[in-house]
Amino acid sequence: MRRHLAPLAASAALAIFVAACSSSATPSPTAPPAAAASVAPSVAPSAAPSMQASAAPAASTAPAASFAIPSIGLPSQDKNLEGILPSTFGGATLQKFSMNFAQFQGQSSDKTFAQAVTALGLTPADVSVAVAADITGKGVSFLAIRFAGADSGKLSQVFQAASQASGDVISSVNLGGKDVLKAKSSNGDLTYFYIKNDTILGVTGAKDDATAGAALAVLP
Repeated sequence: MRRHLAPLAASAALAIFVAACSSSATPSPTAPPAAAASVAPSVAPSAAPSMQASAAPAASTAPAASFAIPSIGLPSQDKNLEGILPSTFGGATLQKFSMNFAQFQGQSSDKTFAQAVTALGLTPADVSVAVAADITGKGVSFLAIRFAGADSGKLSQVFQAASQASGDVISSVNLGGKDVLKAKSSNGDLTYFYIKNDTILGVTGAKDDATAGAALAVLP
């Protein structure tokens, strides 16, 4: 069953985020020494206790070993697209990341997105996806998909056609001062999207229209 573009992009983009978080959950053994040194100084194994009073404080306060704090390596291929998404919402700090078409397409076997690019007369190099995600998974996340140079009218037609071919319930609503498409999946998940110039902007994870409206209001 075909899914419409924006929820498809949201699910694939968030899959990248989850995968990146999972892969970095444990410290890397190849972390550079500088990273470890910046967290805590190392203790030389051959150092013997000193009988001198002046050396005692340093010996008693030094950590037993050094370690590196793991980092999350998320793609950041389009800083400008990330920049139009908010950094915080509802008291939560959002994690931003972006990817090119190849990175996005690698997360999904669904060909709908590639077909849309072709229908718009674009190439993969013209497409990028950005996400500002609530890493707790309990709040709202934001999405932007840019089809560089696409005509907004044609983009709207392609988007509408893909939406109508989906199994979700699609309706038009006005929220946050914007006319948006609302998609409700079979399991009740809600997604809200609209088109601005050559970019699809949207909100996922909203529990109701009121929450979505507040989120949509902060988008351009």
